[in-house]
Amino acid sequence: MHSSPYKIVLPLFLFAIVSVKAQVTIQDSIPISLEKVWEKAAVNSKEIKMNQLHTESGAEAVKNAKSKQLPEIGFNANYGKLANIPIYNNGIIHHPDYIPLEDHSIYGATIDAYFEIYNGHKLKTNIKKETVKQQLSKYMEEETSLSVHYQVAQTYLKLQLFLEFEKLVKQNIYQNEERLKLIQKLHTGGVVLKSDLLRAQLQLSKQKTALTEIRNNAQLAMQELNIFMGDSDEQKLKPIDPIGFQEDQKIMSYSDYIDSAIDNSPLQKIAKQKVELSKLNMTALKADKLPRIGLFGDYNYSYPQIKLYPYENSPYLLGVVGVKLSYSISSIYHDVHKEEEAKILYEEQKIAQENVQDNLRKAINKAYKHYVEDQEKIEELHLNIKQATENYRILNQTYFNQLTLITDLLDADTQLLQAQFELISAKTAQQLHYYQLLKNTGDL
Repeated sequence: MHSSPYKIVLPLFLFAIVSVKAQVTIQDSIPISLEKVWEKAAVNSKEIKMNQLHTESGAEAVKNAKSKQLPEIGFNANYGKLANIPIYNNGIIHHPDYIPLEDHSIYGATIDAYFEIYNGHKLKTNIKKETVKQQLSKYMEEETSLSVHYQVAQTYLKLQLFLEFEKLVKQNIYQNEERLKLIQKLHTGGVVLKSDLLRAQLQLSKQKTALTEIRNNAQLAMQELNIFMGDSDEQKLKPIDPIGFQEDQKIMSYSDYIDSAIDNSPLQKIAKQKVELSKLNMTALKADKLPRIGLFGDYNYSYPQIKLYPYENSPYLLGVVGVKLSYSISSIYHDVHKEEEAKILYEEQKIAQENVQDNLRKAINKAYKHYVEDQEKIEELHLNIKQATENYRILNQTYFNQLTLITDLLDADTQLLQAQFELISAKTAQQLHYYQLLKNTGDL
């Protein structure tokens, strides 16, 4: 007998469907490294984009300040109708006489220009101010980029942590379910009490609840990373970087980190630029008290001629060039309090710069000490896991030989899981403190 072709094709078709579904499931979680997330965040982060636009606007502000050095040129034109001119020969309360006008039209056009020769270096000071502001924007952009890098690293490590927790809890749930089956058999046989069964069920229920919470936290971390990268919230991610501090990552001494922070930290550069800006504000106020000297010129075409006597009912041209000197006397007493305010703000910014240095030293010291602390803790936790594993093995064996209580076994199980949690947490914390050091030194 020949086999039906459907009996051959149908299994192949079903196998193909299963294979496709398996591929989709595998591809659901996208493998991704922290470096890749950083690259995508640098392009798609809205915070970074906003600061980049602010820096670009600062560059235009510098160009605008420089353009003020060019002469000012203006043009205006007018056209109108003159009313009859009343003359009150007998006083304003009596009827006036009117001067007859042959043409009531009046029109004119004027071109004027002004070129600043000296204004107390106010223009140069303003250009310096805008240049400092632009540099300040660049440093703020650097600081934002560092902050985003650190937030991405923090979220990436958080995702790694929760995914590792999920593996441990799932493994623990499987072991607890297998243990519960044995306890149920022993209870059915009258070997163990009902309370033992209830305690084992309660612990299993708690672990399943904890697993749900861990999965939710992992999904929240994935969403946060996807937002950083500009991707869909629902995209599943699979971190591929190893957990913990790696040998190729270099750690410096505390003093080296301090020196690097003073030289390279954007926060330090921002504080320095703010001091410079305050100093330029004082210079600008002093420039307001100095005279202004400039060249001016007017070229006027007008009708009728009423500027010079005798007046003419005809159009005329008039050009004037010369030197203009102006001085604001009121600035002597108007700007007194402005100058005092500027001095106070300058001193404030100097103290703020010192405060930034103090905060950097504190942050670096804290991160450095925690890094060393994590390193020591990891070594101890490896030993704790060995001890907890052996303790659980012994109590698991003695319980089923009726030589120990269920509470001792469940406590040993919890202690082993807790030690595993603490080891992963310590490795993650050590890596995060390493990134904190890089952020504070401007190297992240």
